Amino acid sequence: MKNVTRRSALGMVVAAGGATFLAACGAQPQATSGSASESASNNASGSASASASKSVRSDYSGVAVLDGYTSKPADYQPGTRTEPPKNAPVPVKPAVANENSVEGLYQSIAFFGAAIEYYMRTGKTEPLRESGLDNSELKNFLEPDARSLGAGLQQGKLWLHDPTVTITMLSAQPKRDGDTYNWDISLTMDPGEFIASKERVQEAPSASERKDEVKRTLHGVYENGAWKLSGMNARSSSSASASASASASASAS
Repeated sequence: MKNVTRRSALGMVVAAGGATFLAACGAQPQATSGSASESASNNASGSASASASKSVRSDYSGVAVLDGYTSKPADYQPGTRTEPPKNAPVPVKPAVANENSVEGLYQSIAFFGAAIEYYMRTGKTEPLRESGLDNSELKNFLEPDARSLGAGLQQGKLWLHDPTVTITMLSAQPKRDGDTYNWDISLTMDPGEFIASKERVQEAPSASERKDEVKRTLHGVYENGAWKLSGMNARSSSSASASASASASASAS
């Protein structure tokens, strides 16, 4: 096998459906957090969900942490060149993730990141089925191309050394646009030191070459007691602006 480069690592996950995130459906969200929750407490239609939030804070920037979840407990064993990872923890969607609040949206995003990580470690899709993906996007995970990494993971023919997925919130709060809440995030994927099968091993030359990061704007809509998300198929506004500037500079030169 060829070495795992930074671009090919993410590309293989994309082929598996890993970077196709979620879907939004029409709804009437009343997400509240911080000062917004205070005003919602005076509104009968929004006070119940706001007061039920497990934690209310004004700044959610930084790495998204799933409530009550430990990604690498003591009995977790990374994959070896002859055996896949063992005892990968199964992420559980916390009740707060289904609240109509900014905390609920945040925990929904964190749960999706944990579900992707679990998928990369095991090839199992059960948490992904609970993550709020639209059926058409979930299909990318459930029915990957026969020659993709996703198919190999699900069939147990391929495994990754010690895959990790990190979602970093790039702003303190989401921005509201009608019924939709938009949140800039950075998604970092690392497959580990190698990708293996029973026949051969594909080495990653260094951590800097195997990791990849993409910036996106996730769109959250609250519907039927849960958050629906979309946005990983399109670049974030900041990324798009940077790309456009780079293209303009290249053209000028």
